[in-house]
Amino acid sequence: MLETARMRLLPWQPDDWLLLRPIATDPQVMRYISDGQPWPDERIREFVGRQIDHFDKLGYCLWKLLLKETSEMIGFCGLQPLDGTAETEIGWWLARAWWGQGLATEAARAALLDGFERAELQRIVAVAVAANRASIHVMEKLGMKYEREMIHRGFDVVLYALERSGR
Repeated sequence: MLETARMRLLPWQPDDWLLLRPIATDPQVMRYISDGQPWPDERIREFVGRQIDHFDKLGYCLWKLLLKETSEMIGFCGLQPLDGTAETEIGWWLARAWWGQGLATEAARAALLDGFERAELQRIVAVAVAANRASIHVMEKLGMKYEREMIHRGFDVVLYALERSGR
């Protein structure tokens, strides 16, 4: 478990897909994810299963985010392998009600620190479609630097990176 001032970052349990469902089916949240379509239940279950596997094999994942105050699940943030590359990516989603409060940045700082310190990663990247200005702003606040455009899962994205020595 990781902890910030306002959140706990925890590994997933199989039934947690039900907590993610309201977020993964919100058209506004999903607007910049893949093809912009809400996820069907099977894809949500697969995502949670993959995070459980990542945690078991790697010791990190895209942690579920729980508000300390209420234990409400408000999204996720953490690390996972970036498909099709040798890179490790940081990523986050927040339920719409929690946008604009600095929670993604707060959680991402904890996940970055854990990735560099405990997991001993040398480099962490993040990708987003260029139109997703909110996520790119978080990347910049984390000290990540733009590196290049690339195709990820068939979509044009920008890649930002942070080196361990660059913290």
